Amino acid sequence: MFDFDDISLDLNADTEHLRSALFSMKGKKDGPRLVVAGPDDTVRALAEMFWDLPDIVNMRGSLVLRDDTQDPAFDLPDAVLTLRTSRSTEAFLQTLGRMTALGMITGRGVPRRWVA
Repeated sequence: MFDFDDISLDLNADTEHLRSALFSMKGKKDGPRLVVAGPDDTVRALAEMFWDLPDIVNMRGSLVLRDDTQDPAFDLPDAVLTLRTSRSTEAFLQTLGRMTALGMITGRGVPRRWVA
């Protein structure tokens, strides 16, 4: 029988690293897990841009976007991209470039308006 007296709860524990990611998407095929961390506003704009891509679900692997105040290692990444820009379009292009380098995408589903 389970003894509930053996349970301890530390209400002062640091739970910051337990916050969920802002955006997480798993592709149809297995592949690397890329975690992109950056300023909150930039990451939110980036999430909207990826949400608008119709064929992003065809990517290989997983894409996780999170605020740069959180530890990206929590997501067990194969690669981490730390954004150093607050410009969402530049961040989007950097993320697409890293995804392409990792073999996650091959240019499918990327509207020309974002690449130009």
